[in-house]
Amino acid sequence: MNLEGTARVIAATTTLIAGLALFQDPSFASDQSRAKDLLQQTCVQCHRLDGTADSRFNLRAPDLIWAGSKYQRSWLIRWLTGKEAPIYVKGYRWDLTDVSSKHPMVTESEANEIADYFAEHNTDPRVAVGAFDLSKVTKFDVTFGGMAFKAHACLGCHTIEENGKVIGGPQSTALQNAGQRYNMDWLYRFGQNPQDFIIHTGEFLADATDPQLRAVIGFLAAQGAKDFKYYEPWTSQEFANASVERGKGLYKEYCAQCHGFTGKGDGPAASGLEPKPAIHANMPFEKLPIEYLYNVINHGGLGVGKSPNMPYWGLTIGQQGVADVIAYVKVTFKGIPDVAATGGDAQGGACVQPRKTAKAPEDFLTRTSPLPPSASTIRAGKELFLRTAQPAACMMCHGEQGDGKGLMGAALVPPPRNFTCGIMMREIPDGQLFWIIKNGSMGTGMMAFSGLSDDQVWQLIHYVRSLAK
Repeated sequence: MNLEGTARVIAATTTLIAGLALFQDPSFASDQSRAKDLLQQTCVQCHRLDGTADSRFNLRAPDLIWAGSKYQRSWLIRWLTGKEAPIYVKGYRWDLTDVSSKHPMVTESEANEIADYFAEHNTDPRVAVGAFDLSKVTKFDVTFGGMAFKAHACLGCHTIEENGKVIGGPQSTALQNAGQRYNMDWLYRFGQNPQDFIIHTGEFLADATDPQLRAVIGFLAAQGAKDFKYYEPWTSQEFANASVERGKGLYKEYCAQCHGFTGKGDGPAASGLEPKPAIHANMPFEKLPIEYLYNVINHGGLGVGKSPNMPYWGLTIGQQGVADVIAYVKVTFKGIPDVAATGGDAQGGACVQPRKTAKAPEDFLTRTSPLPPSASTIRAGKELFLRTAQPAACMMCHGEQGDGKGLMGAALVPPPRNFTCGIMMREIPDGQLFWIIKNGSMGTGMMAFSGLSDDQVWQLIHYVRSLAK
């Protein structure tokens, strides 16, 4: 062996010896031993540290078999040192009690030792690290995940936070701070089949697609995470590489069947659709919010509270396809000079506009605003109308003045309501407006604003009524 080879062997041997010395560090072994003693003296009286899935009726407390994969370390330290609220408001064994029990506390040093022990010994081989990419969770994912959470009856047993209030059934785990508590890779694996972890105690197996499950996990990741950072897909490499020419081909292949080859809303499917497809030729796409454009193309009309006839194209054409189509419509469709001129028989900006709007249920029609028509209420409604309402600010369709002459309004058949029309507005009850804002209006371009709180809807109603002349 030459001198250089001998030097490499000596260096490798030295590194190995140093690593072994670290692994055999008496203080490390001592910490592990203390943690194991703590677990045996206190935790195992209620928790299991090994085994397989079992019924809650056979347990005394949640399993810690997979604690190293399940919990975020920072939360676990706070929990063990008594700085977190009870996870089970009515106790883990809901068949035996309806109050939570006080959990034993340890010192911060002991909590760190226990967390180290879990990370070393109590990980779950079924959990794939990186299976859920938290950095790719969008604002839409969280909103849709919240709806899916409710649609799959999760709210029946779990509590969450919504508009500053804790809602839901307090029978099982409180989830209003889930984003601070769980490792999302573990939570995603749990969501695929909860009965792999605990059985025969009401654990629900939802008939959800993988995208739905991922959206629910994204929603839970944001629960309690005050500064949650949302991913913005339109900042991705696909958008940097967007091609107008590719977008033109995709528009012809997919969009033209409803919106027409020249974007006039006259595709072959349009004659049988209600509401009619948007007239892209009338829309100044370059001026529309990129978040809205992305969501309506990628997630479909229903995803943004508009017509379910608009498909969610993201799975079909991919993220590059979505970016290409947006690039194409931005350079192709510039709108019309007078946004009030919506073409045909539409009456954009007209006072009394013909409608076939569905009548709200009686229990809605009789509702009146619990908020006074004060200056502060109207200001809050104006802010929603002009800027912050989601999935899109109201002015995008109804115009800055509320006269129905918004940038997107010229593309809609029938045109958006003209809120400055006093004759019309006086005939519409508050309850009808509330119901329409919350649920949308079938047969029109009016989307649902189901994510707004009741107070926000009433603020909007007070504001639009202030516009009537």
